[in-house]
Amino acid sequence: RRSLGHTSASCMSKPRVTFIHGLESGVNGGKHRFLMQHFHDVACVDMDMSLLKLSKTNGILRNIMINSLCTLPWHVIGVGVKASLEGCLERQLPELEVTRQRGGVVIASSWGGAVATLALARGTWRGPTILIAPAYKLAVDRGIYDSGERSDAVYEAIKQQLASGALQSDHIVIVHGLLDNTVPVDHSRDFAAKTGVRLVEVPEGDHKMKCLLEGEEPQLKTLIEDVYSKSLALGGTPWHMEAPGTASVGMSGQLRLAQVR
Repeated sequence: RRSLGHTSASCMSKPRVTFIHGLESGVNGGKHRFLMQHFHDVACVDMDMSLLKLSKTNGILRNIMINSLCTLPWHVIGVGVKASLEGCLERQLPELEVTRQRGGVVIASSWGGAVATLALARGTWRGPTILIAPAYKLAVDRGIYDSGERSDAVYEAIKQQLASGALQSDHIVIVHGLLDNTVPVDHSRDFAAKTGVRLVEVPEGDHKMKCLLEGEEPQLKTLIEDVYSKSLALGGTPWHMEAPGTASVGMSGQLRLAQVR
């Protein structure tokens, strides 16, 4: 499911925004509603995602159960996580392409941040990105058994994308609350240290990061406008002009995670 939000004509100069929601969130969650209030062109794709709900196509428990009879017991959690992550990214690809064509910005929260992290590493998304408490390391490193799929390998791939010019470091911002009890802030510090992208630590922020949405000039709105303006300053950026998948630096076959249905 795809949802578009619209506000007044005064917002027409602002960027298109794609929001990638978290694990148990979805369309019309708090951050999605906030974005619709402040930007005229907002998309949020329902990834049909949950940790435990078996009715969710990309649910982790569902994928663990599907693969339990054909996977070694000590690998089944990793296989389930991989299937869910890949399924969620697959749902995002059409919207990411539209956002690329329109020169927009991606905002991704928690599990959605894990999905966006993988998209950046693969080169399927190269535009301005704000990652809110991205959960790739939390989701993957405890269950993925192949070292080529762990966070260090993904961060290295992003670093290579940056070195090649396919990504721009000042177009990517990680935002993490110091009071987050779900995704450790050290995970984002590790991400920033190994890639060189900017990390903004929010002293009063917990995992939900509602503080980003508050005040006369909400911090999330300011961050979006900042990365968008920096992308415009390049005057026709590579991520906008060039279709994904054509950069010289790409992911190894190990990181082409295969969804098991």
